Amino acid sequence: MKELLLKIRALLSRLMAGGQGGPLAAASAVALSILEEGDLFAGGEAFTPIGGELPGVAIAPGDPMMAAGAAYALQRRNEGGVVVAAAEDGERLAGTIALAVQLNLPLVLLVSCREAALDELSSRVMAADMECIPADGRGVMKLMPALRLAVDKAREGDGPTLIECVSDQPLDDEDTPADPLERLSSVLILEGYAMPEELQ
Repeated sequence: MKELLLKIRALLSRLMAGGQGGPLAAASAVALSILEEGDLFAGGEAFTPIGGELPGVAIAPGDPMMAAGAAYALQRRNEGGVVVAAAEDGERLAGTIALAVQLNLPLVLLVSCREAALDELSSRVMAADMECIPADGRGVMKLMPALRLAVDKAREGDGPTLIECVSDQPLDDEDTPADPLERLSSVLILEGYAMPEELQ
């Protein structure tokens, strides 16, 4: 667990240092750390193949239909790969959800969602018969199980999942930092995985 959390922290730090600290940063860092060789991460207009050293990664929401196309290509090649994609809510997302469900695509969609819109998005996704998992978009420890479940499900051929990365929910504890990097650093220190000076 220590190695995984340190890897996620390094990725998150790199993304945020590159100016990509938006609401999908923590979910993208978790996804990039648990995907395997042969998988793809789709962000913005770029696809990042997983394997070896990661090049520059874009985590801006991109066209979910392109991600669905990539997932379909992986499915057709029967190589067992998964596509995780940062996406925006909108008409293209609705079409992608319908297509992903119909074709049982190995696709995980990460969508930034405000708490006020959570019920509406969940209802639309579940009405399309696609699994929808809400998770605190600022908390790596809450995103990890959701992403593992969704990626494993896609890899086993059990269909697509949408993860709602909610970034404006009130914090459970007022002493909990809102910044995902600070939160993860706190966990690493509390668990004894790192000393504060190592995380500077």
